[in-house]
Amino acid sequence: MKSVYSPSLQLQFHPTYPCSDLQERILEIFSGNIKGTKPVQSSAYARVLAFDAPCRGERRLFFYKEFFFRNFRDRLSVLFRESRAKRAWTGACILTDHELHTAMPVCLGEQRVLGIVKRSFLVTEGLPDAMEIEKYIKKYFSGNDDPKKVLRKRKFISLFGKTIGKMHSSGIFQGDLRERNVLVQEGDPQKIYLIDNERTRRYARLPDRKRLKNLVQVNMNRSPVITLTDRLRFFYAYLDENPDLVSFKKDWIKKVLRKTRTR
Repeated sequence: MKSVYSPSLQLQFHPTYPCSDLQERILEIFSGNIKGTKPVQSSAYARVLAFDAPCRGERRLFFYKEFFFRNFRDRLSVLFRESRAKRAWTGACILTDHELHTAMPVCLGEQRVLGIVKRSFLVTEGLPDAMEIEKYIKKYFSGNDDPKKVLRKRKFISLFGKTIGKMHSSGIFQGDLRERNVLVQEGDPQKIYLIDNERTRRYARLPDRKRLKNLVQVNMNRSPVITLTDRLRFFYAYLDENPDLVSFKKDWIKKVLRKTRTR
């Protein structure tokens, strides 16, 4: 099927995805042919569809996310700043450029009328074996205190601390570190993915308020499986990546706990 789409649509593909079949499928979805796609729960201001397409000699899973304007002010904002899709693309690239894991950005699409963005979307590659962190913790760490399970949890908490620590030591702030945006993938090595990067930004020097916000978001996990010792283990792994904060560790622990209680 030949796709029908506006010539004002501009596509930007990641250089590792030169797949003509994938491009054709994306254009079909943009044009309204969503047969074979699966809706994914999202906010009222976005539409997310899962689909598979041939790429690199095999069928792979992808996610198409189209961003909607929240209000009239949001429509006007594209006159002065990048579209939400472009910001999400840029945020994901910031992470991958600093060897942090995210859903790989595949394609950015923007339709413009008289130079103004009217529609925008982002396509990312799926992570079929990854789990939201809350579900991962419940699945693997609930129940008895089996020594292997305890050791596994310690390794995971340390990895999570080092991941966020590396992100912050690189000057990167992830705007939405809620549990649904942190995915865990088993394997050797185990990987932690940070997704939904519309508000991800890199600073020359990460502001303290941004650092605090991310640490509070992480600390908001209320699972009874995560103990105070686990939280401290996370923080000390985090400090391994941010040694300049070691002298102020008590102050930072107090700040995080105080802010968490008010949420």
